[in-house]
Amino acid sequence: MGQLSYSSRVRSEKRVKIAGFTIIEIMITTFVLAVGVLGLLLMQIYAFQNGARAKHRTGASMIARDQIERIQSMPFSDSDLDVMSPAVWTRVPWLTTTGTNGEVPVIVRDSTGSNTEIVYTAWYRVQADPSDPTEEELRRLDLELVWQEQQVASNKPTRTGQPTVAISTVLVNNDR
Repeated sequence: MGQLSYSSRVRSEKRVKIAGFTIIEIMITTFVLAVGVLGLLLMQIYAFQNGARAKHRTGASMIARDQIERIQSMPFSDSDLDVMSPAVWTRVPWLTTTGTNGEVPVIVRDSTGSNTEIVYTAWYRVQADPSDPTEEELRRLDLELVWQEQQVASNKPTRTGQPTVAISTVLVNNDR
């Protein structure tokens, strides 16, 4: 009674072989999981970096909007709004928060929780109305905010090669 027949033994051995995982199956599963976790980690790092860049761009946009509002409230006859000949980019003279024209330092908290100072530099130029250069009642104003950003290549297709936010508007003679 204690002995198994040959066919019972073969069936019993087959059950044992298919009951567990082989070392190769475990290695393949571990490799696939490692690749997936590495992909998630890289995606998280990329999201943190882009979040910081978006925060810097938002800060620059807010400063640019404030500057455009300030410019639009200035009298048309203000010497800072005279047509520049030649139309060269100049630092904004009415911003002197650091002792240097056109610089706005902002403290930004990065993804690691530490504070970083970003210095935005505001540039502007005033040109005659491009549609009718003889028209003296209209001027085109271009405003540009530029800043240095860590881990960003300096080969961006902008005037300075750095991250930039630019706004243009038309000034109308409101002195009348």
